[in-house]
Amino acid sequence: MAQGICLLDQALDLAMQEMAALEDGAYDKAVALAEKRNEITSMAWRMLDGDNVEECRGHLLELNRVQEHLTSLATQARDALRQELQRSRLERQRMHGYHQAIGQALQ
Repeated sequence: MAQGICLLDQALDLAMQEMAALEDGAYDKAVALAEKRNEITSMAWRMLDGDNVEECRGHLLELNRVQEHLTSLATQARDALRQELQRSRLERQRMHGYHQAIGQALQ
């Protein structure tokens, strides 16, 4: 098997690990895996030769499919974090108002 194909297989494996990290909420790990996957994919691209273009194309199409799923997962995680941050801000405002009301009632 050509070295480029092996690298694309590694990139696909990293993408699956990245997906698991995103699903588990390990965002720092997912970012590190994405950066490594990008490096490996770039190396594989530079090794592309005419003998295995179709096999490389298949691997790249699979990586593209996984990338679309990763993008969807990351978008969902971002939206969930934004909602949680908004809830936290509203709760902080509510508690601040509660403390003010208690302080005024005790005066």
